[in-house]
Amino acid sequence: MSIKKIKRLPTMSVVMLLLWFTSIGVLSAQSPAIDMGDRFQIFKDASYVTFETSFAGFPVIRGAISAYQANIFFDPDHVDRTSATIRFGAASLSTAHPKRDGELHGKAFLDAANFPGIWFQSTKATPTSSGLDLVGKLNIKDVTQEVTLHIDRPNVMRKAMGGRDMLMAKGRLYFKRSDFGLGKGSGYQSIQMLGDEITIEFSLVGMNYTLDYLQALFLSKTDSGHDNPVGVIYQETKARGFEDGMKKLMSLASSADYRQTNWSGVVANLGWILMVDGYGKEAVKFFEFGLQKNPNHTTSLLRLGDAYVIAGDFDKALAHYRKEYSLPARVRFTHLPEMIKQLSGEFELKHMK
Repeated sequence: MSIKKIKRLPTMSVVMLLLWFTSIGVLSAQSPAIDMGDRFQIFKDASYVTFETSFAGFPVIRGAISAYQANIFFDPDHVDRTSATIRFGAASLSTAHPKRDGELHGKAFLDAANFPGIWFQSTKATPTSSGLDLVGKLNIKDVTQEVTLHIDRPNVMRKAMGGRDMLMAKGRLYFKRSDFGLGKGSGYQSIQMLGDEITIEFSLVGMNYTLDYLQALFLSKTDSGHDNPVGVIYQETKARGFEDGMKKLMSLASSADYRQTNWSGVVANLGWILMVDGYGKEAVKFFEFGLQKNPNHTTSLLRLGDAYVIAGDFDKALAHYRKEYSLPARVRFTHLPEMIKQLSGEFELKHMK
């Protein structure tokens, strides 16, 4: 299958298929088709991440990580295709001890001011008797090492929350602080009783966004009792094409009924539901229109790269992802390392913050 032959994917009852390739220049008929319904983002209200190390052989130094984001692709029927990109905010690690936390965030340890993100990106998934192992790269400060993230029997509950599927994943990650130079050059370097092994433990709940969920969300009334403009323009675009969809957008934007509407948000959500419904080319046009009006609209920037891929324009997708990770808001975009790696064949986590 060549790039030129890829057209808009047909509408499906739940989500469309997104083709991912290991290289922009090397394509294969056996390239895996990954269902975007298998892409989960963390629901933090039901998740937690903790860490611990030892002192004098006892695991007495414990803490929590409050800032984290993740994109996880998981299909229970194809566990070996699982992939994950996770970011922990370095300054959010806390042991509830201000003096100790000051050392932890300081230059000798995490140097959070200069290296705000701790990143993990998987490279290989291996099913085990207890669940799943994700081998990948862990980047702390300017050091990257291979580690293994152990997950205990991840599970998906279909349509568990308002039409969204729910992923539950619990597990742990081990690494040695000496492998990353943590504590080097500080008074702690000479304290032999401070443990070298660090454990990060997590219980994550992830949600995806199915077409059923988005249609229920946008084919509805607004708080003022009017038809949701996203749903109105979406239906017009599906029935008559982009040009008529744009005319409908302009008509609604000039209506007194929608005078207080956030149109940047409308366009971003319109592109989103079109993209999930398989209308990649139409989604791209609306995203690009919205970004002409508001070039720094974070949500549109976040979704445009995916829309390019769905539309089959891999060159623009790669260019957009590379531009995207240089933006100030890039800390939110945990999909970037994976997508750039898939499209170009390589990506170094040290480029992420």
